[in-house]
Amino acid sequence: MRRLLSVVGGSLVAVALAVPVEAAAGAKFVLRSGEHVSGDLVDFGASGFTVRVGGQSRTWTIGQVAVIDFTGGTSFPSNEVDQAGGEHLLVLTNGQFIKGRLVDVGGTAPLRITFAQGGTNREFRSNEVARIYFAKPGASSGSTSTGTSTSGLAAASGRVRVAGTAGWVNTGLMVSQGQTLLFNSTGEVRLSTATDDVAGPAGSKKGRYAGGAPVPSVLAGALIGKIGTGAPFAIGNQTSIPSPGAGMLWLAVNDDGLSDNAGEFGVDITAQAKLRR
Repeated sequence: MRRLLSVVGGSLVAVALAVPVEAAAGAKFVLRSGEHVSGDLVDFGASGFTVRVGGQSRTWTIGQVAVIDFTGGTSFPSNEVDQAGGEHLLVLTNGQFIKGRLVDVGGTAPLRITFAQGGTNREFRSNEVARIYFAKPGASSGSTSTGTSTSGLAAASGRVRVAGTAGWVNTGLMVSQGQTLLFNSTGEVRLSTATDDVAGPAGSKKGRYAGGAPVPSVLAGALIGKIGTGAPFAIGNQTSIPSPGAGMLWLAVNDDGLSDNAGEFGVDITAQAKLRR
């Protein structure tokens, strides 16, 4: 009897092991209709995305999906949204932006994300990916792509928007040590509820400082940057500076309290190619 139970038990284990385990990755899906759906991405193929939602399987074509957010977020950084549309935009958790086309989703947890860039397929793990944009998310998606300028502040224009309330904004630009960075910055930011407490990219128009700001020796409200996790540095209204490090370029408003700010800076950035010797 004991041997029979052992054989039966072993058979049940073998059957259990023979049942395929469906790999999936949890994500927030923003549809082009504006609907938000939380579920597990299971597969991507000719028919579109297969997603498990509340135990039920749903399928969406790629034309129905605006964003897949693997972080579960409900809003999207303006500099990402500004670059969405046209080609697909892959945003990695390290801040890197990659323009191209989603090719495949497969493998086991974490899923394998295959993305084509410049005719070459690259593979990423789903836990390395923050978001994939297929289109600009609509206003109902919680996008922060619209400017935060308010009446009385100079309007901002530029590829990267740095809102007064945003903190550090990822430009999506990887730079190398000593590379010349060209800036064209516009707009204004109000640094408090006081209507005259206004800063341009060069900093506070009243000439004040903020002791708790990332760069306290630079005027409050000035445009500042950092490379990766390096020390913040002043940019202000300079049009050209050498990169102080290598990595991803981030921008921010130099202030010690962001919640009462308004307005934004718009920044166009060009990284000059380094001359070969």
